[in-house]
Amino acid sequence: MPQRCVRVSGRRRFGCLVATTASVLLAAASMLGATPAGAAQSGTPAGVAQTAAATRAPVFAYYYLWWSRSHWVDMLGPNYPTNANPLPLPATLDPSGCGPSSRYTGNHLTDVPARLYSQDDVGFLEADVRQAAAAGLTGFIVNWAGAGRATQTVADSVYSRRLATMVAAVHKVNAEGIPFKLWLSYKASARLLPTASILGDLSYFVATYGGDSAFDHSASTKPTVIWQGSRKYPVSVLQAVSSRYRGALRLIGDETTWSSSRAPYLDGDAYYWSSQDPWTNPHSFPQLGKLAAAVRAGQRNPDGSAKVWVAPAAPGYDSKLAGGSTCVPRRGGDTLRRLFQGNAATAPNAWGVISWNEIAEGTYIDPMTRYGAADLNALTGVITGGA
Repeated sequence: MPQRCVRVSGRRRFGCLVATTASVLLAAASMLGATPAGAAQSGTPAGVAQTAAATRAPVFAYYYLWWSRSHWVDMLGPNYPTNANPLPLPATLDPSGCGPSSRYTGNHLTDVPARLYSQDDVGFLEADVRQAAAAGLTGFIVNWAGAGRATQTVADSVYSRRLATMVAAVHKVNAEGIPFKLWLSYKASARLLPTASILGDLSYFVATYGGDSAFDHSASTKPTVIWQGSRKYPVSVLQAVSSRYRGALRLIGDETTWSSSRAPYLDGDAYYWSSQDPWTNPHSFPQLGKLAAAVRAGQRNPDGSAKVWVAPAAPGYDSKLAGGSTCVPRRGGDTLRRLFQGNAATAPNAWGVISWNEIAEGTYIDPMTRYGAADLNALTGVITGGA
């Protein structure tokens, strides 16, 4: 079995994605609704195969643009040996895979990469795109924060500079025939933004990327924007944003419930449930089923399209060192597999994997030190119908 290892600026990223060439071709073809000649058709467990059928809906992973060396240092605290080689794990876990205990005062993380990188490193974002594409993902849902003005420029925000770099990386791999696209995750959840700032940011995005080929246009002529934290805003704000930009954007909400008063202003829902626990909360599956049914039960969107349902799936969750109280163990990839199997019953139009690199909440699938490529390989198995 050949190994796919990605190098960045002359160095190897931690871990290699192990996959057969046929598996990768099948992953790419499944996003297009086709099966390449010669690809495996049988020999996979029934449950996994059923899940794979559900993942013929596109599979995107949330991707965050906030990683610099200084952010790593802030999260690891002043006592972590940042210049050690190799870097030590910053915390221990109990036998269940939870119960984190920091080894360094001031640390908030349980894992580290091979070295503390910056997303401004030459080629880094491109390497992430290539690794995700090789794993069979359709694309990234890139989390972006703007400067709140229609007149902002790429230079006004580190988020905007990195978004531009990400777009260039997607153009490059697409030019090589590698299928990979972007959705936008608009960062509006951590704090409530003024309506004028939201309108300004979306105006900039439409003007800069509204017709850009790096963004997915397969299901809509318009790029997709997921409004993170939409549930926190009153109907009046949803109405103001919808009336201005629904003609230019497919605007999907992040709603935990679905109401007839809010539905007219959103094209669908992508509930960001990062801590869904399939082991202790089996009722989460029918709960999401009811939400998906409610999303689809209402009237169509103004352009005539049906409401979109994006199902979540995460490899695990552990925010305890970052001030949270919840942990969902990974169980060697079984948590990710179980969430895909259970949430497939909602018949999603797309999947939102949480996440590529939200490391403080422990939902990342980007290969690092503690888990290597285990969860990324598990995701490839789900997409392709492999073990």
